[in-house]
Amino acid sequence: MNRLLPTLALAAAAFLLAGCDLSERFNTPEDRINAAVPLSIDIRQARERLTEQLGEHKTDRASSESAWIGRLRARAASCSPDFTPTWRHSSDEVRAALGNKACFSEFDRKLARWIGAQRVRLLLAHSPAAVAGLPPSVTLQGRLGSVSAKAPVVVVVSGEGFELLALNGGRILFKERGSVGKIDLAPNGRLFVQTVSGVSRIRAVEGGETLLELPDAQSVQWLGAWFLGVRGASNSKPAYLFSLNTAEESPVVIDSNGFHSIEALLPVPGGGNRFNLLTFTGLYQLQAQEDGGKFSVAVVAEKPGVHKRLMPITSGQGQISADGKDWVLAEDGALVVLDLTTLDVRETTFQPMHLDSVIPSTRPDQFVLELRMPMEAAEPGARVKYLYDATAATLAALDVTEAERSFLYLPSIGRLARVSESTVWLLEHLKTGEPQPMSNLKSIWLDNVNQAKLSQALIEEQRIAASPALQPGSPLFAAVRDAHVEGVGIYEAREKVARPGQSRSVGRVNVTVRRSARPLVLVLASYESVEWNLRLEPGARLGAVLVGGYYDSSVVGAGDARVLKIGSIYAYTQEGPEFAALQREVARWTGQNISLFQSGYHGASYTVGGR
Repeated sequence: MNRLLPTLALAAAAFLLAGCDLSERFNTPEDRINAAVPLSIDIRQARERLTEQLGEHKTDRASSESAWIGRLRARAASCSPDFTPTWRHSSDEVRAALGNKACFSEFDRKLARWIGAQRVRLLLAHSPAAVAGLPPSVTLQGRLGSVSAKAPVVVVVSGEGFELLALNGGRILFKERGSVGKIDLAPNGRLFVQTVSGVSRIRAVEGGETLLELPDAQSVQWLGAWFLGVRGASNSKPAYLFSLNTAEESPVVIDSNGFHSIEALLPVPGGGNRFNLLTFTGLYQLQAQEDGGKFSVAVVAEKPGVHKRLMPITSGQGQISADGKDWVLAEDGALVVLDLTTLDVRETTFQPMHLDSVIPSTRPDQFVLELRMPMEAAEPGARVKYLYDATAATLAALDVTEAERSFLYLPSIGRLARVSESTVWLLEHLKTGEPQPMSNLKSIWLDNVNQAKLSQALIEEQRIAASPALQPGSPLFAAVRDAHVEGVGIYEAREKVARPGQSRSVGRVNVTVRRSARPLVLVLASYESVEWNLRLEPGARLGAVLVGGYYDSSVVGAGDARVLKIGSIYAYTQEGPEFAALQREVARWTGQNISLFQSGYHGASYTVGGR
């Protein structure tokens, strides 16, 4: 007995010498591993803020705590699969046995992302601020940016930075200097996403704290209460959904080949987990779902096939109608309305007028339109604004003073606003004339265009008839009297020739003139300087060469044909006003239009004649 007491005393002393390590040795293996490689202070503080956000909601706090414990256990199990500490291992021994520190760092990055996702989800669930006490106008310290869908909050951008402004009272909610990038407000006005240099940071409006960071992102769409749509900033990650429940990603793929060209992601009205995907090749409705912790996306409806009006869509175009059921945009001169529930596309044209822009209004079937006179009209390019009623098919011209301003629909307050450089006026109603049936106005516009065309044609005939080239005794009279006219138009030559002393290189283009029964008048036009090298085949009848270009060009090998420079006029496509102007000038010189026009951006060699 006397010998046993000293042995027990020594054992007790050994345990006492272990100090605090003694109690830790009887923790779970996962707790001991996590204690050996502790979480960073940033993660611990973020976790504390998440707990504060959960507040007194016992159910949510319990669920969050359970998920947190599960993730900590997964951290230990994933990063220490081959080592399980026992009570015999000291803290130093546990720490020494954990060699894969990179695994812990990567897991902690995901853990921080999960915490941020929870905080975003909680803020996104809050109701928007009530709309009350709206002033007649709000003064801005910059230009108006994006607006919130359901809260009276807007973004104001200046040369110094940006600020988030409450429309009811003009209170500045948050202000920051520096790079602005692209900013989009959450529907409830509690969050905003700022995208700069391919990184999207989701931040709290109150205080501006960054809650979640999404790298390799071009933009973020607020699609649902628990998930986001992200357009990637690179081909390797074009588009994906991000779950705010699990912080997991799911790629948006619409066919078995992995094709996912994303142009717009839009929510389905009252669709819960559903959202719409617009691409160059079709329209799709998809559903986000989580099953057993696995996040995935499934196609539930589709309308494949390229719609001509939706070909050039981008995330920056289009707006949601007042009732949130339609997506509207002006495209190729027409009003395009996409039903966000059925994916049906309706379009309305206002020809001969061209639609430049469309703004939703307080009624879902009414829009503020800016229409432009066609080039053939008496006042080409003139713009007018109308209030269009799609149900009644009427147009009401805006008051002259109203029409000079820019307009914006603010869905959060259900009001139209008139915007100037630094002031936003909140409108009770638009000042317009009496609504007119659209069919009546179209007839008036068409008559205006036809009258303008007739007048222009008469002027053109008189101008051509008075052309010096067509008068007897003119040096060009014999060359153009029985000739046919062909042309070559390019922006620049494919082959460039650098010459000493010249700041701009000169292009070289070869043109072969084939034999023909009738004389040929050849028109050569380019933007850049070109050396036109002509090769006349035996029997070729070249009457004259007309040369036009923004920069001076030269002609080699024209033989006896007269070469005339007709000014800085040029065209390298048959579309647009440049070619029309070239035709008019050629007709003035020759009495006829170009019958065959070969064109392209780059030119190398051409063959003309042969008639």
